Amino acid sequence: MKDNFEQLDLNKIAVEFINSNLKELTNLGKGILKGTKDTIQFKLKTIYTNYLRNVGERYGKSKSFFIRDEPQPLDRFFVPMGIESSNITIKNANIRAILSHNLKSIIVGTAGSGKSMLLKYLLIDTLKYKKRIPIFIELRDYSDMKSTISDAIKDTFDCFGLDIEMEFINKAFSAGHFIIFLDGLDEVTVEKRIVIVKEIDAIVKEFPKMSIILTSRPDSITSELQSFSIFNTLPMDLKQSVLLIQKLPADDHIKKKFIKALENGLFKKHSSFLSNPLLLTIMLLTYGYSTDIPSKLSVFYNQAFEALFQRHDTMKGAYKRIKETNLDIQDFEKVLNVFCIQTYDDRKIRFSRQEAIEYLGKSKQIINLKFNSESFLNDLLQSVCILVEEGLFITFSHRSFQEYFAAKFIVSSESNMKKRLLKKYQPETIDDNIYKLVHELDPDFLEYEIILPFLSNLFDKINLKNKVGITHFSKFCKIMWEKFHFRDNNLWGTVNTSDYTNNSVRFIVLNLTTAIEDKYFATKENEIDWLKEKISKSVTSNSEEIYHLKDLKYNDEIIVGLFSTRGYFGKALLTLLVKVKANIENKRTNKKEKLEEILFKKD
Repeated sequence: MKDNFEQLDLNKIAVEFINSNLKELTNLGKGILKGTKDTIQFKLKTIYTNYLRNVGERYGKSKSFFIRDEPQPLDRFFVPMGIESSNITIKNANIRAILSHNLKSIIVGTAGSGKSMLLKYLLIDTLKYKKRIPIFIELRDYSDMKSTISDAIKDTFDCFGLDIEMEFINKAFSAGHFIIFLDGLDEVTVEKRIVIVKEIDAIVKEFPKMSIILTSRPDSITSELQSFSIFNTLPMDLKQSVLLIQKLPADDHIKKKFIKALENGLFKKHSSFLSNPLLLTIMLLTYGYSTDIPSKLSVFYNQAFEALFQRHDTMKGAYKRIKETNLDIQDFEKVLNVFCIQTYDDRKIRFSRQEAIEYLGKSKQIINLKFNSESFLNDLLQSVCILVEEGLFITFSHRSFQEYFAAKFIVSSESNMKKRLLKKYQPETIDDNIYKLVHELDPDFLEYEIILPFLSNLFDKINLKNKVGITHFSKFCKIMWEKFHFRDNNLWGTVNTSDYTNNSVRFIVLNLTTAIEDKYFATKENEIDWLKEKISKSVTSNSEEIYHLKDLKYNDEIIVGLFSTRGYFGKALLTLLVKVKANIENKRTNKKEKLEEILFKKD
């Protein structure tokens, strides 16, 4: 498999872009930019050349989990990935294919799937394409409620030297001259996400020719961007995985051994882990330490931490660095857990050195351990490598490490604190891995103390005792959804954002129903005739039927129709939740009886 990269000559790209677009740019400047035609062209050439070169220099290089000291060109470690929507698959994602399908797209992927690296790759591909000027915005930098996308665009222009009249910029926006890359919608709070989505929708309406590509973990809020195509990142295949391993700066002997194992069946056996770029990279790190691949994320990250703390066998030219703190691995992890829960609580994955020191100072107070904060921070950066320093800021080598250690803190907390924290983070149930990791680390607590009360409360709200009826289903729908609508050959639901029930329900379906899910979501042809007819009608008429749940009664057509169908929008979901509740109650009763029988039978 060959790379799609070429040596990037930013000066050459900038000159070629200007030559290809100078006439159009000059026309855009008429009546706005002052001076003769030659003067205007010289100004445009200077400004755009500087901007394109600066943007390419900033985003054409990056650090990674393995490559930490200096930013490296993306081609040193990035393997182009595939993406697919409901009606198109792009084997090697590239800007031409995406824009030819839709000028506006959302790229969705799970943690570690390489969304941010892909977006940077698409930016560089845009420079080579020479059709649109890229604007790259990391949404986490604008996470406060007062910041807007307009602020972010202005900051980008100021930072990279696009110093030109705003009237010209607006005219260029209208002409479709720019493409905006928005990275990490999932890295801001739910409240801020809703605001950002509304801003994007307003931009699209004002500048319909504008190109926008957004990345996010799976998030139902993005369904509100109805003019956007949704692409999912495809898992890496064996060839892509081998190519990535070959690119990483690790010990050649271990790489060859690991690649051989992948090709001899290891990849096929553990494809769910090894097809994910981040998890594959971590596996290479731990491979010399342990050749076992765990089935749980929590065990996987624990192995990675132990490998990072105790040895660096796989890293090329690496050695065991002397730590500045003398904490053992358990105490070091305790501090790290408290540091991560604080930063996670503040939704900070990037912060200044001073902020990091302040978090560590509070950590000392919480766990009553003596250590030097500066030394501990240096160990996180240089020895254990959980954090990376980028200019004036420090960031997690990957957000998933923050989630893992935050989950460890929650699990190690006393019962009441666990409940409070898990309730507080309920809005993030689907957007990150906290609930999933806590469920792996302490399944009984999450199921008995969080999920069971949640389901009991939900059923009380809709007056459900045993059998699911249409009135229960109607009330359930109103809690879960704001509206239903048929679009793009499918049925969509807009989540009720005033209530986080939907998040918890989705978590339950994804994590607690593997043994019984298929039975409840299996579809029979005669059950979906009504749904097929509605979808077909929406496609034929090219219209969008919208049903607002607050206005619906239990006997309205959409409620009656969905009640008779299977799937996530049907009665089957509520029936499944009833079964989950019964299973948890039986599990708790059986465990209690067995413990009594085994441990107290002599009393």
